[in-house]
Amino acid sequence: MPAATALPVALAERDPAFDDDARQRRALGLLSDVVKAIQAHADESAMLGDVCRLAAGSDEGSVALVALRDARGALRLRAAAGLTWDADSAIDLAAPGRLAGVARTAIDSAKLALHPDAQAAAGDPWEAPLAHVGSLLALPLYRNHAIDGVLVVGARQADAFVGVDVQVFSQIAAELGQALHAHGTHPVRQLPRPDLTFSAAYVRAVLSSQYTGVLVMSEDNHVVLANEAFCALFGITDSPVALEHMSAESLYERMRSAYADPDQEWARIREIVARGEAVRGDEVQIAGERIFLRDFTPIRTHGRPNGRIWHQHEITERKMYEARVERLAFYDVVTGLPNRRLLFERLEQGRALATRQRSLIAVGVLDLDRFKSVNDSVGHAGGDHVLAEASSRVGALLREADVLARFGGDEFGLVISGLDSKEQLDAISRCILQALRAPFDLLGEQIYLSASIGWTLYPLDASDAEGLLRHADMAMYAAKEEGKDRGLLYEPAMEQEQLRLQAMRERMAQALLQSRLQLLFQPIVYIDGLPGLQGVAGMEALLRLRDGEDGLIEPAQFMHVLDDPQLARPIGRHVLDEALKQCQAWMRLGVSIPVSINISTRHLLHPAFFADIDTALDTYPGVMDVGFGIEVTETGPTMDHARAKVVIEECRRRGIRVGLDDFGTGTASLSHIQKLDIEHIKLDQSFVREILSDERNVAIAAGVITTARMLAKTVIAEGVETPDQADLLASLGCHQLQGFSISRPMPSDAVPAWVAAWTPPASWARLASERRSQQAAQPRMGR
Repeated sequence: MPAATALPVALAERDPAFDDDARQRRALGLLSDVVKAIQAHADESAMLGDVCRLAAGSDEGSVALVALRDARGALRLRAAAGLTWDADSAIDLAAPGRLAGVARTAIDSAKLALHPDAQAAAGDPWEAPLAHVGSLLALPLYRNHAIDGVLVVGARQADAFVGVDVQVFSQIAAELGQALHAHGTHPVRQLPRPDLTFSAAYVRAVLSSQYTGVLVMSEDNHVVLANEAFCALFGITDSPVALEHMSAESLYERMRSAYADPDQEWARIREIVARGEAVRGDEVQIAGERIFLRDFTPIRTHGRPNGRIWHQHEITERKMYEARVERLAFYDVVTGLPNRRLLFERLEQGRALATRQRSLIAVGVLDLDRFKSVNDSVGHAGGDHVLAEASSRVGALLREADVLARFGGDEFGLVISGLDSKEQLDAISRCILQALRAPFDLLGEQIYLSASIGWTLYPLDASDAEGLLRHADMAMYAAKEEGKDRGLLYEPAMEQEQLRLQAMRERMAQALLQSRLQLLFQPIVYIDGLPGLQGVAGMEALLRLRDGEDGLIEPAQFMHVLDDPQLARPIGRHVLDEALKQCQAWMRLGVSIPVSINISTRHLLHPAFFADIDTALDTYPGVMDVGFGIEVTETGPTMDHARAKVVIEECRRRGIRVGLDDFGTGTASLSHIQKLDIEHIKLDQSFVREILSDERNVAIAAGVITTARMLAKTVIAEGVETPDQADLLASLGCHQLQGFSISRPMPSDAVPAWVAAWTPPASWARLASERRSQQAAQPRMGR
């Protein structure tokens, strides 16, 4: 990402809306986790313990406890997290102190209570466990429609509980109350009472206190009893007593306007009555998008039918909450898109449809290129904004039947059905890539991104859903390898390549353990070189894998392993140690030749890189007297140029020469090179190889050499295989050469003899003479 896109102030500090959105997502996540914990436990104590643990571990909570009344009415702790307590702990509501005060207020008022800055009280037994708590939130817990206890959550910050946090903890208390009710009747102390005469008046009095709407019908379909909750649910203005003895048809006329589909509902009621069987959890659609839950129970006395009871209560809020929980399970919070789980379901449906319709279905995996730089520059809140915008752009190009999902991070999945040809897919892919190239605006700053997409087509690819996504993922990584900002269609050879790459990772890991990684050394010489030591600029250490069957395996076959997250640093440390050890060994033989090694991008940017450098230099202290250098590659897959600039500057400060390898094959430009404190660049051998037959390569080489010289950078041409190539590069002003025409890579013990015997080609004699003249005219500078 260009440096111009970096924001001078953290996005979260400049736009509080991002923080509020993140806070809401975290709060809903806590609610979802608590509901899952409640549903997962049949044991009440385990359930309460899990709820406390989740509440105490939330962003706002540091302690949480649940206290319930025992058989004698005392408020005792049943579970806690974040503080020490024993099984006999109790909360004396009459005692002084913060905990007792906030619990007392919640229970007496039947509402949540918040003590943001309550002061400690002398003699409060709970003050020590809660010493670190700055605010307390207490919520009453209901069981059997009566307050039976309290949920208390404590946070370190005095202003912790605001807005969505309070709402979520209130919902948690409601869910906990329902769960306590479901776990059984509270073991309330049984008190002696006189026998009760069950008169109609007594039953009416009992029913009047019920939250659930109750209707009792006689066997001949007349109202026996109803309660106030029943009338309120259906908007009936008559009193419950006025409904008694009313026929079912007359009662239904008063209820009719409440139903979303009155005729269908009346047919349903008659069906239930005709069957005469108990019904549990029958959902009823009510006008205004409300939902009631209905139970039907036939009454039998002495084995004979004697009427029926209807229980009904509203569950609209619960259904809305369940829908929110389900959305959390199937949809991404940041973008609102389906997640991987839902995509798999839609993909299975799409495969079946494609088979029936004999059409093609495209499965894609899309990954934003260089997205990490967005998070680094504008923070995760800004990154979320970009992800939401990117998903909106792609979604606008798709049909309603198509699926766009977010897998996590900056990776998306696509399912596009009803295609007739690969050409249709190519057109869709181009449109998506073009849409993502347009700049993203963040608070006036423009961010430029691109994407890599991998595709596969079913049933041309007859894999199952998991296999299709895996193949699309392989094609996406192949698109990144080819330069990003493109789409590729899966080919079976890609899977074979993946298997080959994985096998090579395993071989390299074993070779590292078994000391089968070997260094060869290739000379770099001055193009106006003198014979022997004076004409040799240095030796580059080249890694080889020694294999019993295949001999020495060259880096082209294991280059991908050098940036592997698990192997990059161990391999880099091995190369560093071996190269410096050989350099010091040559010095003991009187051959003082600088050595350079290749460093993978991942090792270069590793936090312990300089610790590895210092360890090697401390082990071989004489190496810095003759010179030691590293070479990095501009095409490294994990290159963070801003971080690399800092590391390179520190290397140069320590006296380590730094060069840029394979120049011209990546994205770096000469203007970029000017910003990096490097000593030399290596002109990639792909330009040198055809330099005698392709004028374009001559022009590129001449431009690089001329501009680099103006920037005071040395140019080394690698891959020089013939004297004619060397002569042409000399005429262009190149400084140093490396390649087979000078020497093939050699074992370390062959280096001293080769250096002593080195003789430049005869064609370089004139250049050597000019160099001697220059040396005679001025003191020779140390290398």
